Amino acid sequence: MNFFFPIHNNYLKCELCVPRFQNYKKTNDKFKLFSAEIKENKWAVKLVDCDFNKDFFFLTNKNFSNDKIFFLAELKIGENFFLNELKNFNNYTDTEPDYRSNLNIEIEDGGFSSYQSDYPFDLTLKNGSIATPVSVLLNKEAEKNLIFFRNIFKLPIKSKFNVYFVDLLNKQVVHKEILTTNKTNQIDVDKNFIKPNIYLYSENYIGIPIYVSIKNKHLSMEHSHPPHLYIWGDDKFKRVQDLKKSIHEIIQKNI
Repeated sequence: MNFFFPIHNNYLKCELCVPRFQNYKKTNDKFKLFSAEIKENKWAVKLVDCDFNKDFFFLTNKNFSNDKIFFLAELKIGENFFLNELKNFNNYTDTEPDYRSNLNIEIEDGGFSSYQSDYPFDLTLKNGSIATPVSVLLNKEAEKNLIFFRNIFKLPIKSKFNVYFVDLLNKQVVHKEILTTNKTNQIDVDKNFIKPNIYLYSENYIGIPIYVSIKNKHLSMEHSHPPHLYIWGDDKFKRVQDLKKSIHEIIQKNI
């Protein structure tokens, strides 16, 4: 099962398009679109009222907040209810290739860019850390560089956690951000941090970092990949573990 999420701020327009059809199959009309957000320490689940056609659900800014997530489920689960933790409501979106939605952002009188917004249910069950390079997907020459860090955790909690920008070459923490679980967090990235030796590292919670650069009202948007995808060899997972250990040691010496 996949969750889908938007990006919401005061200068980017966002649209989310969720397919109703499964890969290589016709649309299954039994599956409707639901939202979930934390209210009174529970997950408040609600049937979404939005535009749709025979193939897609269409969501716009009026449907969004950085706390909301969306998913497909059959109407028999109910239209409005509360949960103590997220559940896997379907295997309909467990497909190969992966079941994707389309997250589109655009800037007024400017360009647009898209990204496949999906967050696998399995990731909501895990804690841990991620490490990802900063310079690969951001543009140092852009007027604005952003990282939207989306975390979804199974429990309806709003906990603070730290994200660090770590200079591996000089063994320094150059910046720290305090983020919140179960939210699309926005980080404004100083262009001085966009260097090959600087990594983004999350502490205690994982998530999906989405990189956005804005230049001359043109947009670039892409998510980061796990570090092992940048490494060739049978020992790539061990090398990632060693990388995370090195970053963690730098943080411990700098705090």
